Amino acid sequence: MIKLSFDQAVAYYVLFFIIIFAGSMVFAFFRKPKQWYPKEFKLWQCSICGFVYSHVFDNDITVCPQCGSFNKREHLESSQEKNNKQ
Repeated sequence: MIKLSFDQAVAYYVLFFIIIFAGSMVFAFFRKPKQWYPKEFKLWQCSICGFVYSHVFDNDITVCPQCGSFNKREHLESSQEKNNKQ
């Protein structure tokens, strides 16, 4: 049987959790970050002021950030859409 004193058992217990904590920190540092934004932005042009803006959400009606007017779903082609057509 292995003989351990109380001090050695506590030291091994603390060391074990320090190694687990350090391993989780290394894993969190090297993992790939999550993507919190969509891969493609669609460009919209305001029908009132002509301001071109990107809109993330897939709605039928957007609000122009410059003048505040509502716009229909007629969006401009994004750069990825232009490249796909060629």
